[in-house]
Amino acid sequence: MKMRKDYLALGLALALAGCGGGGKAVSPVDSTLSQHMDSAHDAVGLDRLAVAEQQYRAAGKRALARDDVTAIGDAGYNLATVQLDQNRPADALSTLAATRSALSLRGQTADDAGLDLVQAGALHRLGRETEAAGAAARAASGQDADITEKAQLIRGLIADDSGDHATLASVAAYFATLTGKVPDSWTADAREIAARNLLATAGSSQTAWQDAMQAATLHQTQVDYRDMARTLGVAARAADRSGNAQAAAQLYARASQSARQAGDTAAADQWARQAGSAVAADPFVDPAPPARGK
Repeated sequence: MKMRKDYLALGLALALAGCGGGGKAVSPVDSTLSQHMDSAHDAVGLDRLAVAEQQYRAAGKRALARDDVTAIGDAGYNLATVQLDQNRPADALSTLAATRSALSLRGQTADDAGLDLVQAGALHRLGRETEAAGAAARAASGQDADITEKAQLIRGLIADDSGDHATLASVAAYFATLTGKVPDSWTADAREIAARNLLATAGSSQTAWQDAMQAATLHQTQVDYRDMARTLGVAARAADRSGNAQAAAQLYARASQSARQAGDTAAADQWARQAGSAVAADPFVDPAPPARGK
């Protein structure tokens, strides 16, 4: 996700926030707070998520000291997003609940599409699909175009996993309206949803395969590897549906290896089972520690 006004992430790339939770920023700028936010943003760019988490916590504590509702919202959003990126959806939900409580204490009671988006992603990871679908729908109704786009993607993923073909078709229709120059990440999401919709409606599996591979390539160039692995998995389904079992097994194996290195072990294990004997040994696995002498 890219975070709000700065970074959003789901293994969906979400967006991180600069300093905004819906309120108006307080002036003058707190340089310590800004430094924590900037350091966290830089750490995310280097995939040092544990460091980013530490810095967003520090930013949140400073925001509480400042009693700054905008900064509290952004720090809480970003912290939850980083936790989700580290495959800790339960921790992300706890952070979101505490952030909402802190915002409510300061008079902000309106729905927050950004928090709803991260909540949808966390609930989806936990398999709580009905709740996730509700949160994604709320996020999709917000005013921020980036958040709406990612919320629609999550709606599509949930619908596909749940066998809800009507919702999946409506999400595909939404993406079909995104014409003209749009970010590459949006194009990747559109192609993935198109592929999933084709597979769900017994459409052309060859076209679905092509769409999914295009999405994977775009995610690769955007350095969104969890999303890339997911779309390789969709491409594998399409290849299998096309009758090319060998290509499907190879794609599942590639998806598995990528997901494992991106930290998504559950998906990696699932795709490894589907790949069967096509899963190759990892040439970069850490060596076993030397045996201790007697």
